[in-house]
Amino acid sequence: PGWFYHAKGDGKVKSVEHLLDIYFSSVGYNSVLLLNLPPDRRGLIHENDVQRLHEFRKVLDAIFDENLAAGAKAVASNVKGNDPAFAAARITDGDPETYWTTDNGTSSATVEFDLGKECTFNVAELAEHIAIGQRIVEFVLEIPGDAGWREFARGTTVGYKRLVRFDPVTASKVRVRIVDSRVCPTLSNFGLYFAPAIEDILGK
Repeated sequence: PGWFYHAKGDGKVKSVEHLLDIYFSSVGYNSVLLLNLPPDRRGLIHENDVQRLHEFRKVLDAIFDENLAAGAKAVASNVKGNDPAFAAARITDGDPETYWTTDNGTSSATVEFDLGKECTFNVAELAEHIAIGQRIVEFVLEIPGDAGWREFARGTTVGYKRLVRFDPVTASKVRVRIVDSRVCPTLSNFGLYFAPAIEDILGK
């Protein structure tokens, strides 16, 4: 609970749920994670902290074990100069140095991902090609519905990495709609994941 070690805090180690919330509101918001792990009076990390870290790692591994959008067929409403080097396929090619972008002056666009089969997911990851700046102002995530595309999540800043949590969704196609961008938007990665219940992961 504090910056320094105190024996009275040994039983107050943050829960995995709390750590996960911190992760999604730091790493998941284009930032870094500061865990603050002070050594105890032995010069060691306390056993309670070590156990919680192992549990935290196990949960993160379970959530991000499989990217359901990896290799998905991607089609964009606009591609810069119709150049294959900037095609939507660059988002799902697994290379962080490649990216999709639009023509200059185009600040809104859509990218549709065909997953190839129905998948259930409750976490989405978006990443801009941050080397040329943070651009996206607002985005919406959608799946096909009875009356066209249906929104299931939305967000603002993307940057190096943006993680979005939502109630489980099942679909074979997902669309990212860039509502607004400071200049032509970029995406270098898109991921969809299913996060199991923490008790199911840890067997508690």
